Amino acid sequence: MFMKMKYTLVALFFLCVFTNAEEIIDSCATDIITDIDSTNQYLKIENQNINQENTYKKRLFLLDEKTPMDLQYNEKVKPFIENYLGVNVKLIERMLALQELYFPLFEQTLDKYGLPMELKYLAIVESALNPKAKSSSGATGLWQFMYLTGKQYDLRVTSYMDERQDPYKSTEAACKYFVKLYEMFGDWNLVLAAYNGGPGYLQRKINSVGTYNFWDLHPHLRRETRNYIPTFIAVNYVMNFYDNHGVLPAKNSVNVLSVDTLNIKKQVDVATLSKILCVNKETINYFNPAYKKDIFPKNAILILPDFAVVDFLDNAEANYVFIEAVDNKEILINEERIVYQVERGDYLGKIARNYGVQVFELKKWNNLRSTKLNIGQELVLYVKEDLDNNKKNERKSKNEYVVQKGDTLWEIAKKHNGVSIWKIKSLNNLETDKLMPGTKILLPKG
Repeated sequence: MFMKMKYTLVALFFLCVFTNAEEIIDSCATDIITDIDSTNQYLKIENQNINQENTYKKRLFLLDEKTPMDLQYNEKVKPFIENYLGVNVKLIERMLALQELYFPLFEQTLDKYGLPMELKYLAIVESALNPKAKSSSGATGLWQFMYLTGKQYDLRVTSYMDERQDPYKSTEAACKYFVKLYEMFGDWNLVLAAYNGGPGYLQRKINSVGTYNFWDLHPHLRRETRNYIPTFIAVNYVMNFYDNHGVLPAKNSVNVLSVDTLNIKKQVDVATLSKILCVNKETINYFNPAYKKDIFPKNAILILPDFAVVDFLDNAEANYVFIEAVDNKEILINEERIVYQVERGDYLGKIARNYGVQVFELKKWNNLRSTKLNIGQELVLYVKEDLDNNKKNERKSKNEYVVQKGDTLWEIAKKHNGVSIWKIKSLNNLETDKLMPGTKILLPKG
């Protein structure tokens, strides 16, 4: 056997020397080298991943040390960091540019209420710093307030303005809400989860699972709320360490650093103000997103480029003479938002006549492309508060209820012909079962 192997090796030697067998040997050697290279490449990738994770962990540890919030790294956070540094890096570049406009306001208000500064990044998660952002469920503004939640925190919505889109007023409301949620849950991860999913939803999950630890609750939460905290931690990471990844801020189309406020004593439309200030309408609207009709009511507080504010005040007398000379019908700001439920025999003209509004307004407020209505369909109306008292009383008796101290949804439903709790919550966009005394809620008719 040994002799047979010896002869085989000798034959192979001569084959390599006297024929093209070197190609065969080279081929075998290449396969071996390729396998070694593949292994090395795999180990290199693995090492890179380990090193990257260690980097995320170390950097987030530095952030976590400076805040009462939980910013620790775990495997659930990693994909969100890599998403922002990869496919969504353009979003981060825009956020880095817009922070110059919004973060000073956020930080000032957070400090006023003694809240963690890191909460400023939540507006990126909620709206990508777009004050006009609106979700499919109706949540609106930088902080994505639902109508009723915003109303609880004094954010007015009328046909001409939506204070949920006002950066100053909505940030004030958001901070008040953070304080309230922290009083309820005493843990910042739970505060964030409640902000996203609603305090009622979160409390039910806590009761059913039997824990107040967010990461223990994590697998039991719906997907959006489950991913909310990892997303928030990831945003904190990329907004602090973007330069370590070669990310650069985008350029703003307007100078967001040099702005001031101006109290307009008379109603003025955007076109007229644009002429007076020599500032284009797009810039004026950009800084004042709460107004919906290109009209600023009397005593509105506007955000404008600082040079324009100085110029307006220096020539205030002449400017107001010019404003008065423009034929603008003064709008009324005393409006009430109501939800009307379509009944048998209703049509747009009839509803408009009963509530003192125009058909085109009804269509605009509700994004209606036709005049066709369905029984039970809900329409938003903005009704003047000086509406005939009989009509207001009739409307209130049918579908409005003022919450009394000690009221619960179950008790209210029982008192009103046993309507379902789900229907009351749906009709009022309620995110929680908790009701505040004095709040007006709508009830299903009949």
